[in-house]
Amino acid sequence: MRLYRIVTIACALLACAAREAGAQSPAPSARGLALANSYMARARGYEAPFWNPANLGLPDRPSFSIGLPGASAYVNNNSLSYGQIADLYGEYIDDATKSELLADIRQDDPDRMFELSFDIGAHAVAASIGRFAFGVGAVGGGELEVSPDALELLLFGNVGEDGSGGDFTLEGSQAQAWAMSSAFVSYAQPFTIPALDWLDTQFSVGATVRYGVAHGFVQLNDRGSLLTADPLVLDAEAEVMASTDADAGRVWSLDLGAAMDYDSLLTLGISLQNAFAGISWNEEDFELTSYTVTADFDSTSLTDTTRTFHELGAEEQQRVMDRLDEAEVPRRLRLAAVYRLSRNLSLSADYTELIGGTLRASWDRTFAVGGELRLIPALPLRAGLATDFSQLAYTGGLGIHSGPVHTDFAIGRWGVAGGDGLVTALSISIWGTGSGY
Repeated sequence: MRLYRIVTIACALLACAAREAGAQSPAPSARGLALANSYMARARGYEAPFWNPANLGLPDRPSFSIGLPGASAYVNNNSLSYGQIADLYGEYIDDATKSELLADIRQDDPDRMFELSFDIGAHAVAASIGRFAFGVGAVGGGELEVSPDALELLLFGNVGEDGSGGDFTLEGSQAQAWAMSSAFVSYAQPFTIPALDWLDTQFSVGATVRYGVAHGFVQLNDRGSLLTADPLVLDAEAEVMASTDADAGRVWSLDLGAAMDYDSLLTLGISLQNAFAGISWNEEDFELTSYTVTADFDSTSLTDTTRTFHELGAEEQQRVMDRLDEAEVPRRLRLAAVYRLSRNLSLSADYTELIGGTLRASWDRTFAVGGELRLIPALPLRAGLATDFSQLAYTGGLGIHSGPVHTDFAIGRWGVAGGDGLVTALSISIWGTGSGY
C-alpha cells in the first residue's frame, strides 16, 4: 500500500511538472549545481548515471528513485560580468563605456575573440531501481565567436574607437549549435577486497550506455568579410552548413566509473564520461548555403546559393565531411571525494578535465568544493565554489525533503572575473528508503 501511494504521488507530480517545466527550468541535479558541481561522489539513484554510474553499487544507494521531467540551461561569456550587462540594459551607452567594454573583451590582446556559449539539458524521465538506472533525455548547446574588429564595428560603427575610421575584418567569426536526444541504461556491480575487510571498505564499478539521435547541427563561418574605409565598401562572404532532417545522425557512448566507500564516512570516485563514443552523421542530409554581400554608397547586392550535399563539388563535400568528423561529443575525466564530518555536515571536492571532443560549452578544466549542512534534516543547506584557474563560480541552494518527495533549488554565478553567467535550477524527485542523501 505504501509503494502504491508513492507511485500515485509520483505520477501526479509527473503530470504537473510536464506542464510547468518550461517556466520552472528544473535540472537533473539542482543539488549538484548548489554545490558548484562538486557532486560526483555524492550522486545516488537516478542522478548517478550523470556523474558516476559506479555509485549505483554503493551501500547507501536508495531502493528506488525517480527524477521528474525537467530541464536546465547555462549561458556564459568569456569577458563581461552579469553586473555589467544588467547595468547597461535599457541605458544609453556613451563612447567611454563602449571603450571600457571593448577593453574588458580584449584584455590587452587585440586579437582576442569574444565568446558566448550555452548548454541546455533535459530529461523526460530518469529512474533507478537498486543497482540499475535508466532514462530518456536530450542535450544541446552552441558557441559564438566574434572577431575583435567585428565588435569594434558593432560598438563604434565604421569610424572605429579612435574616430578616424579604418578597415574592419570579420574573419574568424563563427557560430555553431547542435541538439541530440538519447536513452540510457546504467548498472553497477559492488565487490569487496578480502585483504581490506578490516577497513570496512566496499568497492563498485559501473557503466552507462547511451544511444540516441542527433537532431540537428548548424555551423556558420565567415569567409573573409571586409569593410574598407577608403573607399567605403563592404565585401561580406559567409557560409552556413545545416542539417535538413530531424534525424541527422546516430549517437552512442559508454561511460565508465569506479567508486570506493570507507565506513560510510569517505567516498572516493573516478569516472570517464564518454570513454568510448561516436556520432554517425548522415552527410546526405546536410546542405551548404553561401551568402555574398557587396555594398557601397551607390548600390547593394546580395546573393545566396543553397546546394544539397549531392549538388556540391568533391572539394566542398569533403569540407562538409571534415567538419562533421570534427563534431565529437566531449570526453571528460572526473575525480571526486566526499567526507562526512558528522551526520549534519559533509564536504566534497571534484576535479574535472576535458580530454577530447568539440560539442561542449562548459569549462575545459574545473576544480570545485562544496558543503552541505543539515541542522534540520528535512532542510539541507548547500554552498559551493568552483574555478577553471582563471575564473570563479559561487553557488548555493537548499532542499525541502518531505518524506519521499525532495524539492531542491539552486542559484549561482558562473565565470566571475572572466565573463559571467547566472544560473538557477529547480528539481523535484521521489526517493525510496536506504539513501544517505
